[in-house]
Amino acid sequence: MRLFYCFLASLFIIHTAQADIPQVPSSIEIAGVKLKLTNDAQEEIQRHVNALRASDKYFQIKLDRVNLYFPIVERVLKEEGVPEDIKYLAIQESALISDAVSSSDAVGYWQFKDFTAREVGLRVDSKIDERKNIVSATRGAAKYFKRNNFFFKNWIYAVSAYQAGPGGAKRYVDKANFGSDKLTITKNTHWYVLKYIAHVVAFKDEIGRPHSEGLKLGEYTKGEGKSIEQVARELKADEELTLDYNKWLRHGKIPDDKVYTVIVPTKGKLPKMVADRDDSPPPLTRSIEKPEEKTKYPDRIAGDIITKNQTIFLKVNGIDATMASKGDDASSLAKKAGIEIDKLLSYNDLKSTAPIESGEIYYVHKKKNRSSIFYHVAQYGESTWDIAQKYGIKLDKLKKKNRMEPNESLKPGRLMWLRKKRPADVAVEYHELERPKTYVKKEQPTVNTRKPIAVETKPEVIEEELPPTQEQVIEEEPKPEKKPAVKPSGDRILHVIQPGETLWNLSKRYEVEVSDIKEWNGMTDESTLSVGQEISIYRNRPESPPKSDSQKASSTKEVDSATKEVKSTSTKPENQQVHVVAAGESLWSISQKYSIEVGLIRSLNNLSEDDPIKPGQELKLISGATDTTYTVRGGDSLYKIAKEYGMTVDELMKLNELSSSSLSVGQELRVKK
Repeated sequence: MRLFYCFLASLFIIHTAQADIPQVPSSIEIAGVKLKLTNDAQEEIQRHVNALRASDKYFQIKLDRVNLYFPIVERVLKEEGVPEDIKYLAIQESALISDAVSSSDAVGYWQFKDFTAREVGLRVDSKIDERKNIVSATRGAAKYFKRNNFFFKNWIYAVSAYQAGPGGAKRYVDKANFGSDKLTITKNTHWYVLKYIAHVVAFKDEIGRPHSEGLKLGEYTKGEGKSIEQVARELKADEELTLDYNKWLRHGKIPDDKVYTVIVPTKGKLPKMVADRDDSPPPLTRSIEKPEEKTKYPDRIAGDIITKNQTIFLKVNGIDATMASKGDDASSLAKKAGIEIDKLLSYNDLKSTAPIESGEIYYVHKKKNRSSIFYHVAQYGESTWDIAQKYGIKLDKLKKKNRMEPNESLKPGRLMWLRKKRPADVAVEYHELERPKTYVKKEQPTVNTRKPIAVETKPEVIEEELPPTQEQVIEEEPKPEKKPAVKPSGDRILHVIQPGETLWNLSKRYEVEVSDIKEWNGMTDESTLSVGQEISIYRNRPESPPKSDSQKASSTKEVDSATKEVKSTSTKPENQQVHVVAAGESLWSISQKYSIEVGLIRSLNNLSEDDPIKPGQELKLISGATDTTYTVRGGDSLYKIAKEYGMTVDELMKLNELSSSSLSVGQELRVKK
């Protein structure tokens, strides 16, 4: 009888456990797309859900982390105009572990490879790895999702492309569903999408609970020049815990090249100096009621557009155009204009990956082959694309008129021919320009700097005329090119700026100084980069002019000072060693062997992103904790093994790339000694 009751009790426990696991419905709406799930798809997805919820203890650990990070993730996705449901993919990608590394060397919360991270504007080098910064990484992921959604016009297909890339996702998508808000999911749907749906089902009803230990995450954005420890002390936060949540700063102090968000973990009320981001701003697609950023076109036009609160069409250079609103992309802009996306991109000489800038004017009809104005003097920060847009000329025609090579850079002061082709026997002419003042940040247009001369009274059309005479564009006779004070040496490389690139990126890629790039291209601290702009790079550093005696003395003092600082701070680590590369090894496999990050290996050995490693090559390493092997025995659990070796369950799962908590007797696990 006792055995019978025990049997009934065990059945009750099993039934209760199964009842707690969410069941996959036949239909569900995710990211604004209504999904109809076939029976075989439901079964496959349910299998994933069951695995995710198999261990309640592990699920609660992961859920604690999810509820801690999701308020930040939700806010950033909302700001970027990406559906909130995309947040569940971060669980699938990394379980929201900041330094998670995949077998393909993808890193961080959203599992970016280094080159992809840089494409979406993240900094990845020996000092900073924004893939491990929840704010930066989520913003980068949002950009990547928007880029994919631009092609597929379907957020579920964009999820598929996140794993397979736009090209690889084509085999999983149906063009008939591009732009559709309905999809049928079958067992043959991309496995990555099936797992994503499983994560939504497994977690959606558990989101929003407070952290089990009352922990909250604040955001601090004024840390430039400070270390993480200094920020923690300033905010009276736990130093060790703050360091753990900010692994994106590998060493040293927070740089000032951009705004970096420091995550501040606290219990109870957040410090006053920490940004309280609970009141999330509305998405960027809201109606514009007042100007929120610098006006990019004349005040009279911009003000009219803002007060109308509607789509405005303009006549610029006699060509129909429209101004992009905040939140616009190529798809929405083309829809407003009633034209196809390809035509909008073609009319404006844009690539499919080029971002649409709010406040910028875009043509909705073909531009002209020439302008009514004869010449234009290139200004600081201007590109050939800027000038082509300003005067409504096709970019290729503008370059041909000025006999420019495809990748030839545009220097400030150059006289650009707009109406006729520069004769072959006429040399390139330059104006002497006054450099913009670096200490004054003027609020002025970045593309169209002309004042409106006449504005029609029609409610939706604004007529803007060009300067009527050549004299208004050219103020003085062209002068010969002014020779630079320092002549660049070495091979010249012409680099065409891509979306997300900065001068800092270029300096690291070509191993030159930012100041040199600015000097070579006549740029100031206020100069900005434009997509399509051509930048000259010289591989060797420029030869410096001879120094005066006073300069030499000053320079000697600086060197002596720097030498003293290095001597006092740099010591050879005790755990430094040399590894000889074996056949078949990669930087990632070596990093796993020695518990060291790939970026640090590159830094220690002066390796760039493109430098391969070869068998027999010696690499300097600073090893971390060494690993050993543990064989699973009967009665073992991840928690028991982790506790025995002084690890957390998350560390143990990450080290062995486990997706669930299930173990088998005889299974070998890597553990720390």
